[in-house]
Amino acid sequence: MNAESITIELPSASIRPWDQLLHDVRELEQQFDTQIALYMQYVRPTHNQPSNDPQCTHLESKLQTILDDLQSVISEMTETVHTNRGSRRVLERHQSMFHDYEREFQRYKQNVRATAKRTELNGAEVERDRMVEERGRIDQAHTDIDMVLENAFAVHGELTQQRSVIGGATAKLVDVSERIPGINMLLGRIRSRKRREKVVLAIVISACTCILLFVLT
Repeated sequence: MNAESITIELPSASIRPWDQLLHDVRELEQQFDTQIALYMQYVRPTHNQPSNDPQCTHLESKLQTILDDLQSVISEMTETVHTNRGSRRVLERHQSMFHDYEREFQRYKQNVRATAKRTELNGAEVERDRMVEERGRIDQAHTDIDMVLENAFAVHGELTQQRSVIGGATAKLVDVSERIPGINMLLGRIRSRKRREKVVLAIVISACTCILLFVLT
């Protein structure tokens, strides 16, 4: 009688026990949930957590590493199921969760990129508005300086005109002052002549009076 050949499939030494794989996959899923919650804050950043924060890049790298490790563990679980040492239903559930994680991470990462782009554009717009405002202040300052200079030139012109008028008046006063001594001399001569005429008249009257008295006596 021929002996039946029995083939026994030994477990591969490179594949870890199913319980260990379940423990690792659940731990990695918990880590992903924790890190993705932190990463979500960069989708709508506050003033304290901008999209270009280096921590954001660090979280992306960490999440990608978790997904890579999770994919590796699920691959091991797939091999284990093929050797009939694991649950296919459990494997399919973790595979579905893994694909959901990948889609979620890619969606959030795109949103973070879009938010960072909007923040950059808003920053550029704010900087442009600031430069326009600064340019407006400079132009206003130039206008004010031009007005001050215009007023200064107008005042300078008025002062020059007033100085010319004052100079003319001063020249006239000097001319009058030069002529006054001659006028005073003429008036003095006139007054002297009047006094002499009065003296002569008084002498004539006295002489006539004396002659009249002499004749009458």
